[in-house]
Amino acid sequence: MAAPAVTGPLLKLNNGVEMPALGFGTFANEGSKGETHKAVVHALNAGYRHLDCAWFYQNEEEVGSGIRDFLSQNPSVKRSDIFITTKVWNHLHEPEDVEWSLKDSLKKLQTPYVDVFLIHWPIASEKNADRTVKIGSDGKYVINKSLTENPEPTWRAMEKLYNEGLTRSIGLSNFTEKGIESLLKYATVKPSVNQIEIHPFLPQQPLIEYCLSKSIIPVAYSPLGSQDQVPGTGEKVSTNKDLIVIAEKNGWSLAQVLIAWGLKRGYSVLPKSSNESRIKGNAKLVALSDEDFEAVNNVAEGRWTRFVNMKDTFGYDVWPEESK
Repeated sequence: MAAPAVTGPLLKLNNGVEMPALGFGTFANEGSKGETHKAVVHALNAGYRHLDCAWFYQNEEEVGSGIRDFLSQNPSVKRSDIFITTKVWNHLHEPEDVEWSLKDSLKKLQTPYVDVFLIHWPIASEKNADRTVKIGSDGKYVINKSLTENPEPTWRAMEKLYNEGLTRSIGLSNFTEKGIESLLKYATVKPSVNQIEIHPFLPQQPLIEYCLSKSIIPVAYSPLGSQDQVPGTGEKVSTNKDLIVIAEKNGWSLAQVLIAWGLKRGYSVLPKSSNESRIKGNAKLVALSDEDFEAVNNVAEGRWTRFVNMKDTFGYDVWPEESK
């Protein structure tokens, strides 16, 4: 039998839709067949009620079958109790492709609507006739310059899908303050969330404050850091001694500390795992004391290490100032 729902705080989006602050990331690095299905069932059984998906992850059919399996075993839980996110990928930013992308995701997820639909990256690229990504002679994405510089047609397509009820809200991912500022000038429907990388090595305080000031809820991907090392120092979030001390002192896992830190900062967090016991452990929410919260803030102070930047794949850098 499934555990009771574990949502963390219910965060109210700017159109009144409620989003559980604790979410489950479904991106699978090595994704052997059936792994996502099992992970989604484990997560829903552990109490998660917010699933973060994307067209690009190429596993939405397994997410959909996992949800269907869970709901059939737990008749007291309804589709409406689960908050589902999906995203449109870079080469599908033309208005007709935005619509195709969402409808393709809905079919795979086996749901008539999603709860939020995001622009995955503030980068538009070209597609082939079969809707695959067009790759240039340099091995990188072929950038659609006009739609990257002015995503208004893309956003209008998002608004249309929102007005048609295919998504309960629309939002952004990997957008900078400058990108959001220009989009807000023409948006009829305001973006409800901005999903960005946040962890103690990339605390993102200025962008978090900016988003909240515009009634946009930040959503943290990679909230547990990364297995990657900080260039030059070899440090990892997972081996930081100060963070480990906080976890051990309280008898918690490091993941529980990092999830609690994100929730206390007022945004949604998306831990991901395919390991059943870690999925369950991450859903056991703990509360940081003010002292421990400050100790994590001290680790984060002055740090700025981004682990997720696909500039070498895209041939376009969202954060060129960080490469200087």
